[in-house]
Amino acid sequence: ATAEEYFPRVDMQLCPGVAVMEHEDGNDDDGTMGEGQSYLEYLQQIETNEENLNGVEDITQDITQLLLSESLTNASVLPLSEEFYTTSQAYIDHLNNNNNNSTNNATTGDNSIAEQSERSQMWADLLNKKQLSGICDETYKTRLTWKIYRTRQPERSSSQMQVEYNNTGEIDTDAGCALVLLLAISANPDVCSVDVRRGVQTSNQIASFMVESEIQNQYPFRAKGIDGTGEVVAMSDTGVDHDNCYFYDPDKSQGEEEAVVGSSTFDVSARKIDQYVPFVDGDDYQYGHGTHVAGTIAGKRYDGEGAADGIAPGAKLAVADIGNRNGDLLPPNDKTLLSTGRPEAQIHSASWGSEFNFYTSRARNFDQFMFENDEFLIIIAAGNSGSRDGKFDVPNTVGDPAVAKNVIAVGAHNSWGDSSAVGNLGPSYVADFSSRGPTADGRMKPDIVAVGKSVLSAGADPNVVGECDPSRNPGPNSRSEGLLSLQGTSMATPVVSGTAAIIRQYFRDGYYPSGTKKSTDSYPNPSGALVKAVLMNGAQNLKGVDNGANGVTDIKSYDNNQGFGRLSLQDSVYLAGQTNVQLKVWDREKVIDQDTNTYNVTIDKSNGCQAENLSVTLVWVEEGSSPGCMNCVLNDLDLSVSFRGETYYPNGRQSPDRTNIVERVVINGVEGGETAVISVNAHNLAWLSQTYALVATGCFGGVANTLQGESVFDSDNSQQQRQIIIISVCVVVGVLLIGCVTYICIRRRKARSSQGFNNDFNEGEFDERA
Repeated sequence: ATAEEYFPRVDMQLCPGVAVMEHEDGNDDDGTMGEGQSYLEYLQQIETNEENLNGVEDITQDITQLLLSESLTNASVLPLSEEFYTTSQAYIDHLNNNNNNSTNNATTGDNSIAEQSERSQMWADLLNKKQLSGICDETYKTRLTWKIYRTRQPERSSSQMQVEYNNTGEIDTDAGCALVLLLAISANPDVCSVDVRRGVQTSNQIASFMVESEIQNQYPFRAKGIDGTGEVVAMSDTGVDHDNCYFYDPDKSQGEEEAVVGSSTFDVSARKIDQYVPFVDGDDYQYGHGTHVAGTIAGKRYDGEGAADGIAPGAKLAVADIGNRNGDLLPPNDKTLLSTGRPEAQIHSASWGSEFNFYTSRARNFDQFMFENDEFLIIIAAGNSGSRDGKFDVPNTVGDPAVAKNVIAVGAHNSWGDSSAVGNLGPSYVADFSSRGPTADGRMKPDIVAVGKSVLSAGADPNVVGECDPSRNPGPNSRSEGLLSLQGTSMATPVVSGTAAIIRQYFRDGYYPSGTKKSTDSYPNPSGALVKAVLMNGAQNLKGVDNGANGVTDIKSYDNNQGFGRLSLQDSVYLAGQTNVQLKVWDREKVIDQDTNTYNVTIDKSNGCQAENLSVTLVWVEEGSSPGCMNCVLNDLDLSVSFRGETYYPNGRQSPDRTNIVERVVINGVEGGETAVISVNAHNLAWLSQTYALVATGCFGGVANTLQGESVFDSDNSQQQRQIIIISVCVVVGVLLIGCVTYICIRRRKARSSQGFNNDFNEGEFDERA
C-alpha cells in the first residue's frame, strides 16, 4: 500500500485557545449578530492563512523534531518511543515481569498480554526501521505541507491544522513513514484530536465524468482549468446551508458574511456565494433541497477535494432563498427573482415548478426576461410526474415554468456504478419519474436530459457546525453528515447549469475555434441562445425509459421522453485531442422576414478526426407569448441542410418544423471533402427580423479524440443483464416447479400402486373364503 492511500491528509483539531485569530485594532469580535440582521447565526468562522504559520511553528517544529533520526541523539528530546506506553521501556519491563504468567494465561484462554506484546512489537519495529535508520528524514523535511485554519471564535471552536503528503517521488517506505508521523502528531500536547482523511470516490464527479468524458475518472475539461471559473450561476431554491464545507468561506468573518446576506449585496471577493438574497429566510432546512442543488452546480470544499465537488467547482453562486424550513417555496415576482446575481450571473438554475402544462404568465415572464437580456439563460427542472398513481410514461406532465419557450427544460436519466440503486438500469435509460411532454400547445419537452437519479451532493445540517464528508459516503438516496443523495429532475437541472457555466468559460477563455486556449480568441459574452444551442446540438440519444418491473419503454430521437437527448460535452465542443468533434458557431446572427441566410461547411478529416456525423442546431430567443396560447411561437424560423443533393429537415421531420424554437439536423456517414449548405429561413415573423444562434459539429480539420477507455453509455448492457437475471430466475423457478410436480406425481403413483396391491390381496382373500 502507498502512503497516499493511508495518508493523503491529516486534519488536526488544536486544543482550545491554541493559535486563535488575533482581532485587529483590539476589536473583540464575539461573533454575535448585529441588531436587525435576519441572517441565521454562522456557528463557525475560521480564517485561512496557508502561508503564515506564525504562532504554530513550535507545534510543527516539535512534531518534526520528534520524527527526525537526529533527535535520538539529543538528550533534551524525549524519544518518540517513550511518548507512548506500549512502545516505552516501562512497558517492555512490564511484559518481562509478567512473562512467567504467560503460560497460565494461555491455558485460561487469556491472550491479552500476547496481543499487547505483538502490537507493541509492531510499533517498536516501525520506529526502529523508519526513525532510527533516518530513512524518513527527507520525507519529513521536504514532502510535508502544513496549513493553519485559525478560529475567530475561540470560545466556541478550535483552530485546525492540516498536513498534506506530497506523493511526488513516492517510495515503498512512505506508508511506514506516514504511520510514524501520526504517532508524533498525536503525541503533541497542543493537538486534541487527529483525523486521517482518506482519498474518496467522488459521486458528483461521477456526474462530472459522465458529462465531460463519459469515461470513468477522466475529467478533460477540469484538467484544463475549464471548471466554471469566472462564472456566477444564480439559483432559486430553499436556501443554502452556509457553513457546509462546500460553501464555507474561511476568508470572511461572521459579521462580513451576515452583512452580505442581510443586505443582499454582491461580494465579488467571496469564495463561493457572491450574493445571498433572503426572500424568505437566510438558511436551508435539515438536509434541504437547495443545499443539494447548490452543491451540484458549483460546490467545492474549501480545504481540498471533496466527495461531492460540483459540476463547475470553480464557479460562484448567487442564491435566491425562496423556501422556508418546511420546504415550502414562496418566490417573489418573476423579474425580481431572475434579477438575482445580475448582471454578473448569466445563468439561472431553478429546480422547481408546478404541474400546470399550459403556457402561463410566469412562463411568459421568464421568456420575456431572456429576450430582454440576450446573454442570459434559464435552466428549469421538467418535473417528476412521468410516473404516478400506478401509471407510467404519463404525457403532458412537464409543468410551468419549464413549459416556457426560451428556457431549457431538463429531464433525468439513471446514474452509474455505486451511485445507482440496486435494480436500476444503467445511465442510458430515462428515469421513470422524469416528466414528459409535449406542452399543451404541442411543443417538444423536455429539451435535454441529464443524470438525476441518486446524485450525491452537499447535505444541509443547520444544527451542526461545518458538516462535511463522512468516513464513508452514503448510499443511493440516503444521507450522512454533510452529504445527501437525492433523485429527481431537480438533481439533473444543476448538472446542466454547471455545464452551461463550463461552456461560457470555454468561449471566454478562447478555446474556440482551435480547441486550445488562446487569449486572442476570447469571446467574453456568448448569448444565452448560443450556450443553449451548444448544449442541444451535442445531446445524444438514450436507449429507453426504465420503468422497473414494468419493463422498458422504447424511445426515439426528438420524442417527449428525452427531447434532444442526454447531455454530452464530448459531442458539444472541441477540446483538442480530448473530445469527439470540432465546432463552428455563428452567434447573434439576424435574418429579415421572408429572407434566407446560408452557410457552407466542409467536412475535413485530414488531421485524424473520426466523427461520423454532421450535427447542426438553430436556436432563437423570442418575446413572451400570451398566457394560454395554443400556438405560442411568434417568429417561425426554418432550418434545413442540403447535402448530396438531398434536403434534410429538423427534429426528425420530413418537412419544416413550425412548432419549436430549437431545430436540429443530424446527417450520418459524412466523408471528408464533402460540403453541406445550411439554410436559415425566416418563414413567418411577427416582427421585422429575428436574431439567432447557429451551431455545427463534426470534422472540420481537428485531431482525433485520444482519451483512453470506453464510454459508460456505450458499454451499458444493463437491460441485457436484467433480462439474463430474469431468465435465470425463471429457469430456476421452472426447474423447481418441474421437480416439485415430478415429485408429487411419483408419490401419488407409489400411493396408488400400494393401494392397488392391498385391494387385490383383500379381494383374493375374500374369494378364497367364499
